[in-house]
Amino acid sequence: EKFADGPIACLKLAGTIDEAFDGKKLGASVTGEVLLVDLGAIKKISSFGIREWVDFVGAASKQVRSLILIECAPKVVDQLNMVANFTGGGRVFSFYAPFRCDYCNTEQRVLLQVDRDHETIKSMKLAERPCPSCKESMYFDDDGATFFSYIVGQPRFELEPAVAGFLASKLSYAVGALARKLRVDKIIEARVTYLRPVGDLDAAFPREKLIDGLEGTVVVDAGAIGRIQPAGAAEWRAFVTSATPLIEALYLADVPPALLEKVCGKGDLGAKAQVLSLTLPYTCAGCQTTSQQAIDVTTHHKTLKFATAPALRCSSCKAALTCVASEPTMTVLAGLPAPTAPADLLGSLDTLRERAVAAVRRRSEPSIVLPPQAAAAPPPRSSLVVPILIATLGLVLVAILVVAYSKSGGSNTENPQGSAKPRALTARSSPARPAWIDRLAVAELADDGVPAATCRPGAEMACAGMSSLHTSQGDAEDEALDAALAAVAGTLATKVTDAEWQAGVRGIYSDALAAKTAALVADPASTTARREAREGRRAVARALRAAGGEPVTRPSARYWEEYTGSSGKRYVAFAQVTLAAADVTRLVESATRRSAALGATVVDAHPLVGWRYPTIERGAIILSTTDGPLRTAGIPDQSIVLAIDGRPVADAASFARLATDQLAALDKTGGTLTLRVQTVDPA
Repeated sequence: EKFADGPIACLKLAGTIDEAFDGKKLGASVTGEVLLVDLGAIKKISSFGIREWVDFVGAASKQVRSLILIECAPKVVDQLNMVANFTGGGRVFSFYAPFRCDYCNTEQRVLLQVDRDHETIKSMKLAERPCPSCKESMYFDDDGATFFSYIVGQPRFELEPAVAGFLASKLSYAVGALARKLRVDKIIEARVTYLRPVGDLDAAFPREKLIDGLEGTVVVDAGAIGRIQPAGAAEWRAFVTSATPLIEALYLADVPPALLEKVCGKGDLGAKAQVLSLTLPYTCAGCQTTSQQAIDVTTHHKTLKFATAPALRCSSCKAALTCVASEPTMTVLAGLPAPTAPADLLGSLDTLRERAVAAVRRRSEPSIVLPPQAAAAPPPRSSLVVPILIATLGLVLVAILVVAYSKSGGSNTENPQGSAKPRALTARSSPARPAWIDRLAVAELADDGVPAATCRPGAEMACAGMSSLHTSQGDAEDEALDAALAAVAGTLATKVTDAEWQAGVRGIYSDALAAKTAALVADPASTTARREAREGRRAVARALRAAGGEPVTRPSARYWEEYTGSSGKRYVAFAQVTLAAADVTRLVESATRRSAALGATVVDAHPLVGWRYPTIERGAIILSTTDGPLRTAGIPDQSIVLAIDGRPVADAASFARLATDQLAALDKTGGTLTLRVQTVDPA
């Protein structure tokens, strides 16, 4: 079985893996960003099956940025411990440990997760626990040193929030944060209260706390709700009933099928609640995939009111999809009222969701409040600074850092040029600045200072970014991380020795980067220069996340400081990103890996392209063309192919694959191959 939701897919395998399992073909068919493979129902893996499995993980790892094995059966764990490269480039998140009960003569399985049960796994011992059948004591039925030998050597990791949400809300897995106590993220924007419940809906739903002081328009983003227990459904209905007389309107967004079925009937919504959007499961016979499809209620209300699912087509093979929602869910559709939410509210939902997620991350970091004191001394300068830009732009970076120093005047003052009162350090996230800041990030504080970033040399890359002063802690943290990631991208580019790549790819972004940097150096107080530099850094950081993956680009350390003066509070933040030597090598090698199709040789779009084209995250850069369709169409070198027949081009490999597949289809049916291309424009 295959399930998908946007860039995340899950394969469920069952039975025996043997020579009939065409691993290479299945692996090559995988698309998306993250692939989860559920191995809980595997009973046996034959010798020939192991060969096919290794082919599968090898092929699948090339198609996605993250391959994760979940609910691995004990038979799978046995093979993990014996077969080299059994996971390919993937990681194991959860697995079953075998237990036995001698009282009722049964074998049981206990699910362990590498994040939640890390200490238990590390000890390689499992305590006895009650048997689910007879309630007597059962014991771990294997040798700990042998059974845990592979898992204990794998680094601990947590699922990305989007992946945990997919498993919990779309497939009812109990994993990650969504399997624990429900929390509700809250954002207030003008007269709109945005609520985002994350976790299982149970009796602990904080109904009374949410109702307290509630007014105006309320939006509940329900996409991260996991399992729904009867007591939780009752608490939800009580919340809606109590909130109705206090508010103007209640809008529900991204409602999953389980929530729709259990608490969105006519009697549940009341007079002021409306469902703006929902998800329904659809299957594609061509791709043999089940996926959750987002349904906008306003757009499809005329269809939904007849308890009918909208007609949709598969985004991959264009075949008609079949809705497989349950009959009770379909019945609820008929009673949904037509939404009346204003357009500006609908357009703000994505922004509110991003703010809620960012706020959760900030709350998880400790804060230390300091007593009033004199202005903080400037941080020491480091002798280990490495320019973050490519070699020919090194002097420009030095100029940026000099601006940050000279404008500060050597002390933390509200007005670095004048006589305002000193700004005092009043809070920070740890008792003292971490050593990595002294070693890597060196810049002083100034109202018109600019962000700075540096990288430590060596096989393992450590890049740190420092923000300018901000009135918002969150904005400062975001800017610091963007600066660090832009430094990572710049340093990775300096490690590429391929002359054709340097001429083709660097030629796209170098002039734009130099121009924006020079403008900021010339006038650090310029709103336009600061905005363009900020957008460039942000675009590079966003593209690096897409290319390198969340585990690589996640900050390894953060730190912030709060300063208070006559004009209020200001924040400066630092972020460090550390890449292992293997990740550095992988990213440098992947940057120059070529693919060919349509008479063109292409490489992955590099994150630094964001300096010139801030809206481009992924794509394939044309290094050269020979006689073929692209040259005939007049598409020049250094153009970036973004989509083929409406299907996004993620990188060079997907360009070649999509072009080949679409041409083969057109050979049979006829038609036109359509490409969306960013051609070279003036920098």
